[in-house]
Amino acid sequence: MEQEKRTFRRIEVEHSIRIVEADGSTFPAIAADLSLTGMQILCDGPTMSRITPHGIQTHAGHGVRIHVRVAPPGLTDNRGKLGLFGRVVAVRQSGEDEYRMGVQFTDFEPGTYNALETYIDSHL
Repeated sequence: MEQEKRTFRRIEVEHSIRIVEADGSTFPAIAADLSLTGMQILCDGPTMSRITPHGIQTHAGHGVRIHVRVAPPGLTDNRGKLGLFGRVVAVRQSGEDEYRMGVQFTDFEPGTYNALETYIDSHL
């Protein structure tokens, strides 16, 4: 019997997100699923290359850090924006120019964790 790796349930979403670079500039991607411990990002090839130089070979050991801002519909806490920090733990190609990145959260902007918990609970 295969044991589930994840401690927290993920909800399927399709929200626009902004990837925040070190200089504060941002660029778009899409959140495909979300949990209290991580998310899956859906993006095209150029966006994937901008996030990680390792491409589909990316794994947790590469230490690729990511800062994400997401504003899920209906979220009222934290002025409607969640600020999440994480590391890219995997990348896989899911289409001709479509990639899915697994992100494990490492930290949250103030107020984000509680707002995320409320949001996820309301969608389970």
